[in-house]
Amino acid sequence: MNFKRFVLTAVLAAVCSFVGIAQNQEGLWIFSKNHPFVRNGMVEGDSIELSRAVSYLPAQTYIQFDLTMENAGTKAPLQYEVEVLDGGEWVGGHSFRTVSSTVRHPSTFMLVYRLANEVKDSLKVRCRVSSPLATDGSRLSATEPENSVTLKSRGYVGAKLAPLGPGDGFPEKHILLVGNSFTYYHGEPFMLQELAFSQGWILHVNASLKGGMTFRQHCGLEMTQMQCDMPVAYDFAVIQGQSQEPGRFAAAPDSLADVRKAFCELCERIRKNRPDCKVYVESTWAYPAIDNGGFASLDEFDSRLEEGSAMIAKAASCDRTLVGAAFRRSRAEYPWINLLDKDDKHQSAAGSYLKACITWLTISGRTRFEGSVPSCGLSPEVAAALLQVAEEVAAEF
Repeated sequence: MNFKRFVLTAVLAAVCSFVGIAQNQEGLWIFSKNHPFVRNGMVEGDSIELSRAVSYLPAQTYIQFDLTMENAGTKAPLQYEVEVLDGGEWVGGHSFRTVSSTVRHPSTFMLVYRLANEVKDSLKVRCRVSSPLATDGSRLSATEPENSVTLKSRGYVGAKLAPLGPGDGFPEKHILLVGNSFTYYHGEPFMLQELAFSQGWILHVNASLKGGMTFRQHCGLEMTQMQCDMPVAYDFAVIQGQSQEPGRFAAAPDSLADVRKAFCELCERIRKNRPDCKVYVESTWAYPAIDNGGFASLDEFDSRLEEGSAMIAKAASCDRTLVGAAFRRSRAEYPWINLLDKDDKHQSAAGSYLKACITWLTISGRTRFEGSVPSCGLSPEVAAALLQVAEEVAAEF
């Protein structure tokens, strides 16, 4: 695959434009909280359109489109149809729902689409409002002040549009991601999808990602319930809880028994209609912020996270994704690679890449990557080091 950078443009309705966009890292739209993208007054038939200039894409090329949207008002659109401009026609068949702004929960939509026709100039995708209803059940109004939507900022990737390449004969797999900022920061799900394609899988991703959520809180979230109940034959599900949750559970399993119970309830909901789904609890990483997360040391934090996630996995008859073990190994072997963001807690872009690598190796059952592997915007040196770490951890466990 060719991973050279392309020129990005954003094309919207006449009353709207993208501002403060960082155009980098293989076709990402990243918004600053000081310069957010906001669209007001959309009604049925209105759309948000994204365009990326390309020199040439042959027919049968797979493309990746990802979007993270949140309603900024209580009367914003409920339903969207995602359409790709293919051969001069808008081709749809892909939709997503949003939830009320009162719950502050974004909708993450991810699509891998195969072009039927060649593209010679611009790759275009749009999200078209496909229902007359707002999230509260009322009819959409172009003049309603509470009819407002945003593309997310503050750690989220607002959107991504990128060609992936040919994929003849690739198996199609479906994965559900349930988590919070330790999953959405720097677009880790988008990296996972791109890595999987480079290794011969078309990975379809459904996600419910909201900052700070515990297992119990996810049990009660409308978006999580909706994604768990989707008529999708999930092959895999990865559940990631609040960053200290497994560690605190390990330290006090009796008083915090609901941590285990809530995780088991999520597993049961996922398995209800798809008993063969392989479910994982994510063992996350220790961090120095908040006095090592409230533990005596970084090492104790790491140890408790692994202990607690192992206990939770055993209770639910599932496995783990050992992201924390990979972070710990990377700290030891490559201390010059900063896996954490400026807050010394959330993952950096490098941390998201390492997490995506471990998740891919875990769900695929492999211990090595093959062929050309995308760096997802990282330098070749950093990406190569993190790939090695991920392979070492996968081989050991």
